[in-house]
Amino acid sequence: MLLKKFDAENEARFRLEYAARSIAFVRVSLPIAGALFLCYLFWDYYIDPDRLFYMLAARLICVLVAASVFGLTFHPSFVRWSQLILGLTAMIGATGILVVLHALPDGFSYGAATILLAIMFACGLLRLLFIPAAMTCLGILLASNGAMYLAGSTEFVFINANYVLVSSIIIGLAYTMILEWKERSAFEFKMELKKEKKISDAMLRNFLPDRIVDRLKEGEETIAESVGEATVLFADLVGFTSLTNRLAPSHLVEILSDIFKMMDEITEAKGVEKVKTIGDNYMVVGGVRNPSPESAQAVLEFAIDALNAIDQYSKNRGLPLKMRVGIATGSVVSGVIGTKVPAFDLWGETVNLASRLESEGRDNTIQVAETTYWRLQHLYEFEDRGELEFKGGVKTRAYILKGRKLLAHDTEPAQVETRPQPMLRTVE
Repeated sequence: MLLKKFDAENEARFRLEYAARSIAFVRVSLPIAGALFLCYLFWDYYIDPDRLFYMLAARLICVLVAASVFGLTFHPSFVRWSQLILGLTAMIGATGILVVLHALPDGFSYGAATILLAIMFACGLLRLLFIPAAMTCLGILLASNGAMYLAGSTEFVFINANYVLVSSIIIGLAYTMILEWKERSAFEFKMELKKEKKISDAMLRNFLPDRIVDRLKEGEETIAESVGEATVLFADLVGFTSLTNRLAPSHLVEILSDIFKMMDEITEAKGVEKVKTIGDNYMVVGGVRNPSPESAQAVLEFAIDALNAIDQYSKNRGLPLKMRVGIATGSVVSGVIGTKVPAFDLWGETVNLASRLESEGRDNTIQVAETTYWRLQHLYEFEDRGELEFKGGVKTRAYILKGRKLLAHDTEPAQVETRPQPMLRTVE
């Protein structure tokens, strides 16, 4: 059975998590080991009463070590060094047993089996991983043979003791290997679950705003918000429909994916929220997540960058694509509809107005409602289109963005230069 190793980062994480879970076992096993070790004083007294205080001193030293390690389990850095500390603890316990056996008359003749307790301790209760457990068991085996040699044990004692010790070590390490294999398999499964969860979470966040996803994950079933002022944008790709008769479907999807990826990046940069895409139409809102008077400006800056990005993309690819943008500012209701495939959406007259401004707009222009105009007229140049009448008899005043105004901050902060910036590509 081969133990799978992870990359350096995950291997370190596995060891830390394993050590943290093992602390509960260690805190139970150390007092048990200490108590049983002291109970053997009755055996010491029965064999050689004259050496009782010597035996007590040897055993107390090991118990104090166990108590110290028990205290260390409450220190935050214990998990980092737990395997080394616990391996040494098992070695110290085995050494204490060997000291006692060496001092007792013919101790190894009848007491070699007590060393098995240290092996059981190392391979079971202390939750050592395979390599630390193997090194600890090897150390116990070598120390046992050294102690028997110094005690002048007979050949029979050597053979008998080593047979029992090696057999116990094989059984103990087999258990340790199976335990570690199971733990590593569980950790690998956990990593796969996290990976899948991360992918599904990323996919969900492509369709819903982050704050909505977080609320859904917390268990909220009905999410609806009324916002007093938000700025809604609709952007439509002009000329994309005509490409459906000229390009392969896969090529069309590739183009649309490239364009929407660019626009997604711009939403992140400008701090606005992507609401949804409908065909080749892209919907954005500002001021729902963080209501602010500056949200209208953020949406307009998004529109400017998106318009320029589409224009550059079309020129680079030789495509007859343009963009038409409509923006409106006002109250909206936002919320999530559906449970099987939840969708974030906006409702209200502001949404309808932004959609109509886009559909009745001009190619490569940004058309805004009067409410948006009054929010931004001190920062941007607009062309008044007058009152427009949409389907259903709805009338509204509309404005076309001409460019940014240059603010003379150095001399008179309140004075505004009305000359538009020449670099803006929204001038008709």
